[in-house]
Amino acid sequence: MLPSDLLITRIKKDRIYPDFARLDAAEHLELAEELIDVYKNLTGKKKSEIDELLEELELGLNFKRVRGLRTLLERRCNFTSEFVIEPVLARRAVFEIASESKVTNRKERTKVIELVAQDLTVPAEDLEQSLWADHESEVILEGFEPLTPEELLKWYNLSLAQTLLFKSTGMTFTVKNKAPELFRAIKYFGLMYLQDAGRKVRIEGASSLLKLSEKYGTSLAKLLPSIVRSESWQIDAEIVIRRDTPRIYHFIMDSRDRNLLLSEKLASEEAKTTFDSSIEKRFYNEFLSLPVAKSWELIREPDVIFTERGIFIPDFKFQHKELEIETYFEIVGFWTDTYIKRKLAKLRALPFTMLVAIDKNLACFNAAQFDLGLDQPVIQFSKKVPIGDVVRYLAAIEREAITKQVESLKETEIELEGDIIPIKDIARRYSMSQEAIRASVKHPDYVVFKEVIV
Repeated sequence: MLPSDLLITRIKKDRIYPDFARLDAAEHLELAEELIDVYKNLTGKKKSEIDELLEELELGLNFKRVRGLRTLLERRCNFTSEFVIEPVLARRAVFEIASESKVTNRKERTKVIELVAQDLTVPAEDLEQSLWADHESEVILEGFEPLTPEELLKWYNLSLAQTLLFKSTGMTFTVKNKAPELFRAIKYFGLMYLQDAGRKVRIEGASSLLKLSEKYGTSLAKLLPSIVRSESWQIDAEIVIRRDTPRIYHFIMDSRDRNLLLSEKLASEEAKTTFDSSIEKRFYNEFLSLPVAKSWELIREPDVIFTERGIFIPDFKFQHKELEIETYFEIVGFWTDTYIKRKLAKLRALPFTMLVAIDKNLACFNAAQFDLGLDQPVIQFSKKVPIGDVVRYLAAIEREAITKQVESLKETEIELEGDIIPIKDIARRYSMSQEAIRASVKHPDYVVFKEVIV
């Protein structure tokens, strides 16, 4: 699925068509190949440098097509931040001194940078580079998972169709056989549907609902790859186009269009990379760029949890890569009275603690008056999830787990043999974390030094 402003369509009478890329058109294949080569060959470059080069490629072309293809390719990129001082800490140190000194020009700013760098015992250049290293324009392309031009164009075509379905008031589809896996997907995405006595299924669209457009519309779009994988299928969706006078057009497509769409391999990848909201996507990408991601794996929509109030699918799960600990994270980003009551009832029914982030600016939320009634830890946010609060929550869980391990090792004499012993080997032997081993080694003949005991 693509941002709605990158949707390209054609209208003829009462029909609307996504303006698909043609797999037999040399100009489309050449464009796809050129864009793939940019990401393949610019590993190690800043995102701002890559964006500048790609903006030049848009000249004389349909910029919506180019940006749509770029959007998909960036989902196959791994961006990371490179810094000496953690950017948040670097900015805090600089701003504290700058506010006291009342900096008003570049010369005074340079003095502040040099003073803070001296306090932090790092070169001024390293501090300068660290200040904004976590901003989107400054992140570095660390890796790119390539694909063929044909695969990219098919992925793009499916994404166009999904984006068009986002505007649907409803969709009717038929598939050969009843395709049990398709109905599992319908229920998993929480879509409202009716099935007649035959093979026809009717699904309500996001535009027919109130305040559920973003998440529900995305869920409807996510269903399309499951339909496309069926043996024989047809869809007929009513699409609302809101110009001077809103009008409904029909978007019709069937299994004869299969050769224009996504391969099986990329269909499963699309499901993993399509987010329910821009807030979730921003949080996911920002988290992966931080050092904490080296310790914690972030898993999207990980498990189906059964509660006495129904099925609950958390947005994320954090799973520690060394310690045997995990925790769930839910972002509550849109509201209706019915939705929030159902969501809170499920959260209260959970048999474990889970971090919850709630957007306090949506609907009529008032922190002073609105009683969540949750035993779960809650973060209130505005526009974006405060990732620092999440990192601190994970750090507290990590510290608690390490403390328990250290306690369990108090009665254990850790055997040390040799001159230089990797800590990871000892941790593996005792099924403990490396941090717990570091804290537990108390031998007069050995010292802990970085990753080894000497």
